[in-house]
Amino acid sequence: MTELGKRLKEAREQRHMSLDDLQEITKIQKRYLIAIEQGNYVIMPGKFYVRAFIRQYAEAVGLDADELFEQYANEIPNAQQEELPGELSRVKSRQLSEQGAKVLDVLPKILIGTLVIGVAVVLWFFFQNRTVNEKPQEQVINEKTEFEQSEQANEQQPEKQSEQQFENEGENEQQEQPLEATVKVIETNGRRSTLEVTGEQLIIDIATKGDAWIEVKNGKGKAFARKMMYANQSETFDLTNETEVLLVIGQTLNAEVKINGQTLEYPVNPNDHVRQDINILYKKQ
Repeated sequence: MTELGKRLKEAREQRHMSLDDLQEITKIQKRYLIAIEQGNYVIMPGKFYVRAFIRQYAEAVGLDADELFEQYANEIPNAQQEELPGELSRVKSRQLSEQGAKVLDVLPKILIGTLVIGVAVVLWFFFQNRTVNEKPQEQVINEKTEFEQSEQANEQQPEKQSEQQFENEGENEQQEQPLEATVKVIETNGRRSTLEVTGEQLIIDIATKGDAWIEVKNGKGKAFARKMMYANQSETFDLTNETEVLLVIGQTLNAEVKINGQTLEYPVNPNDHVRQDINILYKKQ
């Protein structure tokens, strides 16, 4: 260790500074700081840097660099003037190399970013074209499906209509079938007569082709109708809950009576008695 190196180290230790602290302050690599303390200037980049690093070291530990250069001139290499351009050239070259290295570090990132953007754009155009091409196909498929569904509906519609028509005809036939009933004439006396009707229900229909007075009431005298009916009128009475019904027809020639869908043949000839009073005794099966 040289006298200069010893003095610099003592000044550093007095300030309680480690080599790492000094490296942080001066930005000089630690191995160069050690070399200065040991007087091992061979590993330095050049004589110019030896003097520059010693100056920075001295200033960092509070010593006068110029005084040190005078006192320890025999230990410090003398930087020749011709060496300065070479050293500067090396410094510049090193700076350019460092800049080139930085560019090389950044260049792959730029290329990767550009590649990613390019791939994204290509994929976007691909999916756009695919979407445009798929829409007409979907439209054709939808139109074809709608057409097939329409044809199926048209094919099924006549079948459904036929089935429905058949069901309606069956219902109409059932409705048109006369309700089973047994009508028996028990007694006649002038314009009055008594009938016995047996069946599941008692439905009386009166239809007029001219003016006719009608009267319908039960055995207790409750009236269901008492009025004049005119041509082309009709009335229906559900008397299933009654056991006795009195039916008065003022003009039998103008009125048709049906019991449970069966046309009633008047017990008395209408030509003999225009008005007829018909007493009906109902027996529910």
